[in-house]
Amino acid sequence: MQYGKNQAGLTMVEIMIYIAISSMMMTAVYNAFHTQQKSYNIQNNTVEIQQTVRSGIYTMTREIRSAGYDPTKSANAGIVTGLPDALGKFSIDYSKDKNIIAFTIDHNGDGVIKKDKSEQIAYRFNAGAHILERFNITSGVWEAVAGNVDALNFVYLKPDGTPAAVPQNIQYIEIALLVRARNAEPKFINTTTYHNKQGDVLCASCTGDHYRRRLLTTTVQMRNVRIAS
Repeated sequence: MQYGKNQAGLTMVEIMIYIAISSMMMTAVYNAFHTQQKSYNIQNNTVEIQQTVRSGIYTMTREIRSAGYDPTKSANAGIVTGLPDALGKFSIDYSKDKNIIAFTIDHNGDGVIKKDKSEQIAYRFNAGAHILERFNITSGVWEAVAGNVDALNFVYLKPDGTPAAVPQNIQYIEIALLVRARNAEPKFINTTTYHNKQGDVLCASCTGDHYRRRLLTTTVQMRNVRIAS
């Protein structure tokens, strides 16, 4: 059996060209995938941060706004330095403690503050664990509300806007919650310095690292609290 004289395999040059073209195509595909994956991760981080900070602020403000609800005016509900059924667990000095709050609500209007999660409430920032926590009065322990938290800040104000040092004088509460992404991004550098509405730095160590963050601030008026004259 004889083969035609024009039948031949690929030359070395053709093989090299084929390999070069294939390599360029694979590189282009990889780069496109890598870019899309990076964009997806950034968007995913951003969505997670926004959901966490909004949920945390909403949960706190919804309950803080109800602090002091006391329809019978006999339960003595309001902002407190410690919860009635958690004495010794913590004590708050509102002149200097800026990442913790405690208050009571006569939720069912029976004139008594009961040992109930809806009537004795406290929030704090666990800096070591980076967690926003809520105190469970029935079990006597702090429980996680939101993770990846870098700062929680309360500013307590009188009706005239000046700082309030005691619960009886608090009319407004400025709340600032700073949340970071779950994972760091090696090629991203955070250059933002985060402040509350008073201009105070919330997290000095949060500038210059590789985490994306979201800060949300709001002001709550204490409509149910009777201000001391």
